Amino acid sequence: MAIIMEDFFGTAEVGVLSFASDKYAIVPVQLTKKKIATISRVLNVKVIPTTIGGTYLIGALLTGNSNGMLVSSIAFDEEVDTIKKELDNIRVDILNSKLTAVGNLILANDKGAIVSPEFTKEEVAKIRDVLDVEVVQARLAGRPYVGSISVATNIGAVIHIECTEEDEELVRSVLKVPCKPCTVNDGVPFVRSGIVATSLGAVVGSRTTGPELMTISAVLGL
Repeated sequence: MAIIMEDFFGTAEVGVLSFASDKYAIVPVQLTKKKIATISRVLNVKVIPTTIGGTYLIGALLTGNSNGMLVSSIAFDEEVDTIKKELDNIRVDILNSKLTAVGNLILANDKGAIVSPEFTKEEVAKIRDVLDVEVVQARLAGRPYVGSISVATNIGAVIHIECTEEDEELVRSVLKVPCKPCTVNDGVPFVRSGIVATSLGAVVGSRTTGPELMTISAVLGL
């Protein structure tokens, strides 16, 4: 198990630009081979370089778990095909929704998912089908963009510092892991922006402080 501090293209917002589950990681195609190798070693998963919708905003535009992946409707067919070819045993599907930043609106691990209350019933059914877990619609810290303010693995979850005790209980109940409020990158409360994690490792933004790193490492069991 490992946790390292890193930046992508000079920015510490590594979680905006990438995503990982316990079976794969998706990163920007222009990362160096050395950096891709480091990410693969630390997270202990296969790394797939690509773009989504022609951009590097991967963390905002897709999400998933070990069962499946949901990709924004703005993704190009060739991008989705690239991912599908690399993940032939993982269901990869487009979530057709007016809400295109699906990574910002879904918090999931292999045990459950908390999703924005702004999704329709049909969209929630699709999320449940692809990720193959219980899905609960809720806000965290009073916000609907639950995926951008939290990070969850099958070991633990790091959540927004304004989350209430009720929010914490919801995360523990649905995702079935311990959780703790924290910041990343020297005070940023949108923790997803600076964390990419699996059950075996994490890459956090290069501006993350020592106390933040200790909290993130402890709650994610790293």
